Amino acid sequence: PRLAGGTQARLDASGLSASATQVVWTSGLLRYGPHAVRSDLDPEAKRRLTVFLTNLKSTTPDVYDLLEARHAGGFMPVVPKDYAAAEAIVRMVSVDGGRQ
Repeated sequence: PRLAGGTQARLDASGLSASATQVVWTSGLLRYGPHAVRSDLDPEAKRRLTVFLTNLKSTTPDVYDLLEARHAGGFMPVVPKDYAAAEAIVRMVSVDGGRQ
């Protein structure tokens, strides 16, 4: 099946023909990595940035839609289960060296 985004979309956009590629493995959703700020950023600025980003969807959905139209889920606090797919990948590779 053709994927709507991700690596396949980037390959398609680069001009690589669909017949030249084959998807050999897929996973569940891997969220975009956490956002980080400099450790020397003023604590009040960090707090305001966190509040702005985590409340963006509920406070200004029109802005949220513009910023997150091509992403999966937007800004929200993460919990360990958000990384379950990545953990499964690491376990698989560490157990069989990436061979199936």
